[in-house]
Amino acid sequence: MKTGSAKVKDVADHLSLHPETVRTMARKGQFKNAYKVGNSHSSQIRIPWQSVYEYEQTQPRVSA
Repeated sequence: MKTGSAKVKDVADHLSLHPETVRTMARKGQFKNAYKVGNSHSSQIRIPWQSVYEYEQTQPRVSA
């Protein structure tokens, strides 16, 4: 398991989602403790890996 915080693109790659989907999810509070860095015009979202793993645990698993 990774530790620390991730950029939106890294989380999107990990979850196989589009980065804008991850941004929307973060804004809606689906990732606990997501936060912005930078000033208001060019702020970026960071998401703790622990929050990503917690989100994964809440999702239904698809078996092939």
